[in-house]
Amino acid sequence: MATTNSTQYGNTVAVPPVMNAVHEAHGRVRVAAFDYTQSGAGTAGDYVNLVKLPAGAIRVLSVYVAFSAFGASRTLDLGYGAYTALSNGATVAADADGISANTDISGAGSVTSVANDQVSSTDGVLVTAQVNDGTLPDAATLNGYVLYVVD
Repeated sequence: MATTNSTQYGNTVAVPPVMNAVHEAHGRVRVAAFDYTQSGAGTAGDYVNLVKLPAGAIRVLSVYVAFSAFGASRTLDLGYGAYTALSNGATVAADADGISANTDISGAGSVTSVANDQVSSTDGVLVTAQVNDGTLPDAATLNGYVLYVVD
């Protein structure tokens, strides 16, 4: 039987010790809330920009979304807009379903997506929602929050 360490715990028992980044150990959880109401009918594949997280090294812990009934066969993707990487200045491509994909939003409900994603940017990271497989009905709503830790 073997005992192994996570990278972060391994850092604490290394000789000499290695400091973990704040977004990985002893950081404070932050909340970014959002409220969205569709104005007029939208089309399938439309994006909704929910929140922009600050620049720096971030660990996205989870995203909670409560939604109204969007209608038969509608699904919701949660993801990220394109951003500039903190490490090398390269553009990181958008990932429309980087947090969660194909949540059924035909009827009213809610979803909590556990992300545990590390994102490091020079200019912040946009969290997005995309409605697929049908139009966005007038007055449809998305409400919720993103929990994250930042350096």
